[in-house]
Amino acid sequence: MKAVVGWCTKTQPHEFRIDRSLLLPFINTTHTRLIMSQPQNHEPLASFYNLCELFERLANTRGTDLKKRLFQRYLHDWRHHFGYDFYDAMRLFLPHLDRRRFNMKEIRLARIYTEALGLSRSSRDAIELIKYKQPPTSTSPHQKKATGDFPAVAFDVINERSTVLRATRTIHDVNNLLDKISEASGNDKATINIFKDVLNTYMPLEQKWLIRIILKDLNIGMTDNSILQVYHPQARERYAHCSNLEKVCKELQDPYLKLNQSTIQLFQAFKPQLGTRDRPKDFSSLHHQGRFYIEEKIDGERIQMHFDQRTKQFMWFSRRATDYTSMYGGFPDKDNLARNVVSCLKADTLILDGEMVAYDPKLDVFLPFGTLKSAAKDQSMDMHRARPCFVVFDIVFCNGTPLLGYPLWERLKVLNKVVTEKYGYLNLLGREEKKTMDDVTEALDHAIQMRQEGIIIKNPNSVYEPGARNHTWVKIKPEYMNSSSDNFDLLVVGGSYGSGRRGNKLSQFLCVIRDDRVEDDENPRFISFCMIGTGYTLDELGDFKEAFKDHQPYDPKRQPPWLIHPEYSSERPDVIMSYKTSLVVEITAAETISSNSWGTGYTLRFPRFVQFRRDKSWKDIMTWSDMLRTMRRQKTREVTSGNFKQHRKKRQRTTPTASGPTRVQLGLLGSQQGVDTRDIVEASSLFLDMTFYVVTGDEAHSKATLEAMIKENGGTFMQQARNTQYVVAGTENILVQGIIRQGIYDVILPQWIVDCVEKQDLIPLQPKYMKYTTKRTEEAFSASIDKWGDSYMQDATEQSLREVMERMPLNVNDDTRELANEIQERYFQTVHIPGRIFQLVKSYIDDDPPDPNIDINDMDMTWVVKQRAHERLEMASVDLRFRGAEVTRKIEDGITHVISDENDMERIPRLIKAFKNGPLPHFVTTEWVDACVLNKTLVNEKDYQPKLPRNMLKEPTTP
Repeated sequence: MKAVVGWCTKTQPHEFRIDRSLLLPFINTTHTRLIMSQPQNHEPLASFYNLCELFERLANTRGTDLKKRLFQRYLHDWRHHFGYDFYDAMRLFLPHLDRRRFNMKEIRLARIYTEALGLSRSSRDAIELIKYKQPPTSTSPHQKKATGDFPAVAFDVINERSTVLRATRTIHDVNNLLDKISEASGNDKATINIFKDVLNTYMPLEQKWLIRIILKDLNIGMTDNSILQVYHPQARERYAHCSNLEKVCKELQDPYLKLNQSTIQLFQAFKPQLGTRDRPKDFSSLHHQGRFYIEEKIDGERIQMHFDQRTKQFMWFSRRATDYTSMYGGFPDKDNLARNVVSCLKADTLILDGEMVAYDPKLDVFLPFGTLKSAAKDQSMDMHRARPCFVVFDIVFCNGTPLLGYPLWERLKVLNKVVTEKYGYLNLLGREEKKTMDDVTEALDHAIQMRQEGIIIKNPNSVYEPGARNHTWVKIKPEYMNSSSDNFDLLVVGGSYGSGRRGNKLSQFLCVIRDDRVEDDENPRFISFCMIGTGYTLDELGDFKEAFKDHQPYDPKRQPPWLIHPEYSSERPDVIMSYKTSLVVEITAAETISSNSWGTGYTLRFPRFVQFRRDKSWKDIMTWSDMLRTMRRQKTREVTSGNFKQHRKKRQRTTPTASGPTRVQLGLLGSQQGVDTRDIVEASSLFLDMTFYVVTGDEAHSKATLEAMIKENGGTFMQQARNTQYVVAGTENILVQGIIRQGIYDVILPQWIVDCVEKQDLIPLQPKYMKYTTKRTEEAFSASIDKWGDSYMQDATEQSLREVMERMPLNVNDDTRELANEIQERYFQTVHIPGRIFQLVKSYIDDDPPDPNIDINDMDMTWVVKQRAHERLEMASVDLRFRGAEVTRKIEDGITHVISDENDMERIPRLIKAFKNGPLPHFVTTEWVDACVLNKTLVNEKDYQPKLPRNMLKEPTTP
């Protein structure tokens, strides 16, 4: 019997096939599996080489549908020849979802292959492996290698030396091999021995794809959602509920089986529901019977807690299914969080959803997100040390029953019955039931007063949808001065060298967004968005340097296919690196503005680095759709100042009369009717074959007068812009505004017609004759005339110079700071003016100096503390002024930062209340000023916020 093409050379046993339609009466539709046992695979004989050939075809095939058909054919053949258990192969199709960890990236693999192949580290091929991102040298035989693609480089090197001529390895063998590599993780000697065996048993093509599997990136242009959808219509939904590939493959082996609605299970991680950042135009999606919930937005890490009362077992998972059980405790037998919260749990089994934060018991406050991991690892005996605290806001599983389909208000009733609070270890997040936008405004004001991250509005009737992000949960954050309401998660893919002392160092970085208009199954594409050059500390600049260790020169004419950046842009990086190994950064900025220098057509004004987002990959960054939503939010704010304080006025509607609408006879307005030309005699052919549309006249010449002049000089006029050569307008009205908004027609001032008739010559159009100029005409003007109307080619006259000088504004600017702001705006969009790092800062100094004339005998410790605080604030004030800041001691508009001393913060609650009605300033201590001076840039304000005890914030008094 001949071997089946595409599979291992072995005959298959005959199978007894049963028409599955005959089994339908025996299918138990109320359970998640057939009453009959699932068919098992006959033998694990699927060839790994043939799978690699499929990978090659998928990688070289364009089009999602065709890729799906190729995978579907492979899946069908697998089920026909080997049975229904596809898990072994699925682990190789979706290596990034497989739970095996290899702890190997390209550089480590390069070193291991160098040793396994017996190469000298200074040899040409060893260097090719280590420096795989760099283009091949002129002496390299691998001239056609894909620069930056390590598996392809390794294939070239291995292919020259391999003696393996026949494929003998099966998919089962490969999984056993991967298990061994995972077990040997961290042991270089054992790993090298494994790869020596690989070199003797696997063909070069097989090793190429084995490397891709180990790196967990096949790069075949198919997403996990597409593969799961072809495997089974319910596989994608099932994976969202359990985050377990093996479980999905086992439960959905039968392609004909339809499970009941998928749900979550105890000790199986799932994707949590997320809130949207889009502010709703109204609150209809959030209302239930005229009410909604308002909760505090917690600045922590999203965690789900699983618990079994019988065994006292805990499991803790992040939103990405990372297991943090070792950090927070699997059993309450050690000094961990599990031990401190087990007494709070009254149910037999449960899953809680919440945020993990670091809690400071001394100040009774939650600390910034960056302190959580260090607090969790602190094993000191200090009872007042910062510690993890689990803030619970939802319950999704209780006593063996999933609660996903229950409305939020019912889930909260269950939560309050089965969980009791242990403040500082397990907190139950409070919420208020509200009805109006005024309530939202008040809640946001309270969040500002309490120095909270923001608020979340929820529909009480919303069900829990794992992995969903919809408008039943909406996040609202306050806006800060000189920054937009939302920060941006961007990907760094390029860098530019600085000048002067930074001449040989990368100091500015190209950031991109992801183009989600590309199909999920196609290779990703990124669009340039901005360049950042401020905000990072010296240590963080070192992290950037480490990330760019393997880079290549940027050539605008040979851009990588995944990048969209204007070829002739003035904003171009010096070097570029692969998006696969790049960094995700969080950026803040003043606003989003239009710019032709970037692939998006927009950029950020005064962008500033906030922090690295090491918990995110390129798949999680801002997308094209996100950017458009940001632009819409920026242009059409539902409220002013970002705090819902003022509502947009509703448009007044005209009430129709009882008799119904009046029919109006359509026609030209009197002001738009042309002059009667029957009695006009043509005196010249000056405007012969020229067509005009005179929209309006000016103060000296009416529309009718201009039309008569046109007719007298041989021209014709129309009453619409279409098919017209010249549009003329003086006085501006709604018709003129409409034509200008179209941007299609140049609009000429009536004076041009008057001057042409006076001189009986067609005067070339110049800027002085233009009311509106299209881009095309602007480009034509710029070739012969400067922006003030002075011609490059015609001799100047006394009259022309007078006209030019009249058009040039007289800018007498005695304000040095205002002039510096103009320079910053024009020339230093991405970096600081040298020596003026605080140029965009307007600071209020929160100082209450002690009486300097006090008698020395009356000087107590309180006076000393105040005096030292005053001295530090005075020094900070000097640093701020010297480096460009505007410093004030009065509460006024435009303040961006409030500077306090850490030992004198009693006035902060009153200041917070004083600033709440406008964009908020950042509240920081003098340590922020010191850190900015040290790092020569504005650093992240969050790391230097005053730590106020909660009781100090609760009852502010009026300043």
